[in-house]
This record gives sequence, structure tokens and C-alpha cells, in this order.
Amino acid sequence: MNVMSKKVGTSPGSMVYVGPKRDSRARAEYIRYDQENFVVEGIAPDEAAPDDGFNNLIIFYGVHDIEAVRAVGEKFDIHLLQMEDIVNTMHRPKLEWDGKDLFLIMKTCFLDNDSGQIEFEQISFFLSGSTLICFRQNTDVFFEKIKRRLEKKGSRIRTSGVDYLLYVLMDHFVDNYFTVLEQLGVEQDELQEAIVENPEQEHLEKIFQLRRDASNIRQTIWPLREILNQIQNREMDLLKDGTRPFFRDIYDHNLNIMDSLEMIREINTTLYEIYLSLISHRMNTVMKLLTIIATIFIPLTFVAGVYGMNFEYMPELSWKTGYFMCLGLMAAIGLGLAGFFKYKKWF
Repeated sequence: MNVMSKKVGTSPGSMVYVGPKRDSRARAEYIRYDQENFVVEGIAPDEAAPDDGFNNLIIFYGVHDIEAVRAVGEKFDIHLLQMEDIVNTMHRPKLEWDGKDLFLIMKTCFLDNDSGQIEFEQISFFLSGSTLICFRQNTDVFFEKIKRRLEKKGSRIRTSGVDYLLYVLMDHFVDNYFTVLEQLGVEQDELQEAIVENPEQEHLEKIFQLRRDASNIRQTIWPLREILNQIQNREMDLLKDGTRPFFRDIYDHNLNIMDSLEMIREINTTLYEIYLSLISHRMNTVMKLLTIIATIFIPLTFVAGVYGMNFEYMPELSWKTGYFMCLGLMAAIGLGLAGFFKYKKWF
């Protein structure tokens, strides 16, 4: 069943979680920093509060916890419709700018450590003043790297504003696609070798799986192109002129991902054609072998049929060696035809 059906019939602004079922409680990390100070603390989501004296990064884990999302949203004056979008993990990527705050939804993907399958995650950003809130479902080691970078006095990320921090986070989530695409390329190479060696039904299923994966990735990365165009071309006070060129770098990454997806699509098409060609060749080889066998037995069947007729007078039937002569004739015909086909390299 489509999980989006949960929202059918609800009024605008109704916060209905759409996504994989989770039971854990939401949690948050609060990072406050400026050029001289750096503070990190784990907090309950409802304890988060803006501190205008610092740059603030709040990493919210667990968008399935609707009450926690609502508590943060009310404290930071996030619009109810935006909170609705945050808890809907199937939402299309988008950017909203109301002249004061920036709200952005994007997708990222990663390889599941256990199954090796491609998983997708929705990331929501809310940027207001000197505060950046990142709403997400999963945890990873990336934010530990961000903390280490923020700890270094004089580093670009430490001396820049939260608009640059938004770029750093978006760049990371976009770069995740390259890791996944690299894995798809490896799987395609292995699949090609397996198909050429011995095409099987499971190879066809793998081709279709790769096609679905590439299609799903494209659906999540394509809308980001529009978002990045808006970031570069719209007047938004929260984004400094010195930060915008970095977003153009993400735009270039987006183009590279789209090019890689197109290449994967073409290789998939080629693999499918190779598979069909080899299966057809295998079938033709079998049919040729069966045809050769049938051709050899046609004259043998004729000879057996002649001497199987119930005529009263057949001279060969009275010969003492007639039976062996008939077998010899049939063997000679069979071997002769087989030798002829072999000479013609028909098998």
C-alpha cells in the first residue's frame, strides 16, 4: 500500500508521518559557535532555543516523532505547512523563501550496511537568522567530521556564517550519490562478465534492478537542479554573495551525477541487448543441433521404413547377412552425414 494514502482526506497543515515505521524517541544535537567559542551538547528536541550571540546548528534526529517536530517548529516559528512537509519523508525536494526564512527539502542516498541495498533519506533544512536546523531520520559519522572542522579556530567553516554551513551539509549529502553510483558501476561490470560467460535468468532480474535503482536516484537528484538554480539566481539575504559560488559547485556535482546516471542507463540497455543476443544465440545453437540430429535420422528412418514393409517378396530379407548389411548401411549414412556437417563446421 502507498504510504502517501495516510494523508488522504487530511486538512492542510495536518502533521502525518509518512515513512518507514520507527519507535525510537527523537533527539537533537546543539552546536553553538563563533570565531572564539565552540560548544556541543546533546539535548531533548523541546530544549532547543536560538542563541543570537552565536551561529547555531541544531541536528534533529527522528522526524517520525511528530510532537518533537512540532515543539521545535513552534519554538523557531516554522510554518505549519513546512512542519507537515518535514514529517512527510516522501515529499518532493523543494526550496521556499519568504523574505525572512529559508526552508529546503532534499534527498540523499546511501548503501545499507547490512543488505547492501540503496536507501534514500529526506533531509529538511530551516535557516533563520544565525540558526540552521537540519531535520533527518538517520545518523552517520559525517557530523563527527563537521564537529572536528568546527573545532579548528580559523577554519573557513568556523569563520563563516550558517549559510556556508548549509552549503557544507548539502555538499555532503550530494556527494553520497557518487559513492552509490560507483557501486552501481562495479555491479554493472561484474554483471557484464557474468552475462558474457553464461547468461542466466537471474542476470535479467539484476538488469531490471539496476534500472530501477538508477530511475529512483534520478527522481531524487533531478529536482535539486531547480533548487540550486533558485539559490544562485534569487535574492535571499540569508545567503551571502561570497557563499553562492560554493553552491555552483554543488550544481556542477549535480550535473556530473546526471551524466553518470545517463551512462548507467545506456550500459543497462547494452547489457539487456547482450543478454537477449546471447540467449538467442544459445537457442539457435540448440535448434541447430536438433536439426542436425533430425536430418541424420531422416534417411535412417527411410531405410528402416522400407524394410519394415510387409511385402511377401523382398530379396534382402532372405539374405543371411541382410540384417547386418542394413545396419551397416544405416551406420554409413549416419556417419557420412555427421562427417559432412562437421566438415561444413555446422556444429
